[in-house]
Amino acid sequence: MRRSRRTLDRSGTAGIEFAAVVPLVLLLLWVVLEVYRLLAAQRALEFAVTRALRYASVNSTVASATTIEAQVSDMVQSLLGTSTVSVTVSFTPAYAPGDTVSIGATYNWTPLILPADFASTQLSSAGTITVQN
Repeated sequence: MRRSRRTLDRSGTAGIEFAAVVPLVLLLLWVVLEVYRLLAAQRALEFAVTRALRYASVNSTVASATTIEAQVSDMVQSLLGTSTVSVTVSFTPAYAPGDTVSIGATYNWTPLILPADFASTQLSSAGTITVQN
């Protein structure tokens, strides 16, 4: 009895599978990196506001709205590499021990690949603290 052997030519199969999978893996990697960048920017903004709140709480004799805004801008500059952050500072009723200070900050985050007008996201952080001394 004679057996018939069919030989299948499988050359190039790995190349086709590679070409089909690589774009999906690269897209997934890009999405993960962009989400990480977004979360890191939000966390940096929150950290800058928290540091400025602490500064405002214990430095009522030397701090002013301008120096508190500079604290947030400097911290965002050191963490994100940009100082394009909008900061608002308000005092209730004044800036003296026992009063409160509120700080709000907003930052326009843009992804690396998409155009800025297409996917710009506004991040914000705010906090209030009582002035200690």
